[in-house]
Amino acid sequence: MDLQLGRAVSIVFKTVPYLFYRACVYGILGMALALLLAVLALIGWVFGTAAAMVMLVIALAAGGFGVRLLREYVLYLLRAGHVAVITEIIERGSLPQGVSQTQWGQQQVTKYFKEVSVLALIDQLVKGIIGMVNRTLLGVMNLLPIPAMQGAGKVVQRIVDLSLTYIDESILAHTFRTRNENVYDAAKTGIVLYCQSWKSLLKNAVALTLLNYLLTFATALLFLVPLGAIAWFLPQDWAVAKFALFALALLMGFSLKWILFDPIACTATILTFLKESQDKVPDPNWEAQIESVSDKFRDLKKKAADHWQSSHAPPPSTPP
Repeated sequence: MDLQLGRAVSIVFKTVPYLFYRACVYGILGMALALLLAVLALIGWVFGTAAAMVMLVIALAAGGFGVRLLREYVLYLLRAGHVAVITEIIERGSLPQGVSQTQWGQQQVTKYFKEVSVLALIDQLVKGIIGMVNRTLLGVMNLLPIPAMQGAGKVVQRIVDLSLTYIDESILAHTFRTRNENVYDAAKTGIVLYCQSWKSLLKNAVALTLLNYLLTFATALLFLVPLGAIAWFLPQDWAVAKFALFALALLMGFSLKWILFDPIACTATILTFLKESQDKVPDPNWEAQIESVSDKFRDLKKKAADHWQSSHAPPPSTPP
């Protein structure tokens, strides 16, 4: 297993502007949540714990739409632009001279996907297809051949599912590497190439996911210690304030993971995918197998064919 973490770290730290923007986005989220927790603590102190819990439920319900909007229209663009920049650095060593990283990344996303809704649709299709393929065609339950784990199939499957985000970002990188403006066809080809090299890719993605959450636990513990000390000295009836400090510590731990380690793990998986898929031609037999088990793959193929037809261009016989 070659995680290529050293090279991934080197590449990610060449994209500092994106790390800064990620920190800003998650920092704003963190401050909003911290403000909410402070308000809940005040309500709990004045009106009691039950009132604070009612307000928490109302706030979560009201905030659900805002979080989805942020995820679909900010984080999708941010993540896709970052992947475009990372792919360019992997393939060509650097970006064109005299350009802003974030502007260049956004231009690439707009050039290929036109609208954020298309990017979001392909992301959901790819996740669904890869998840179905892993559960049906590939022996993912044998990925961790440890006797004690054989009776914990759901746990193994959950770990594999958590690792899918790195796989779908690698398929997104395939679009930018091939410069295929039919993004549906690029995603379809990327999925087939993933199946042709799935073991090394998925093993790395699972290992990175486990490392990811180990580091998340460590960073959360780092914040839990000082905030827990503050909670220890608060009066016993300040239960909501104690909970707010606990939630804030977890948020800070997860934010550090989202800002720093997620891009590193993503880059490491992209490096493996681009290496494994280099010079490979999509196997029609694999394509037929995927089509036989996934409605979403059939939908993706249809969208790819419709795009070729609408653009009056013949589909490529080989990868672009």
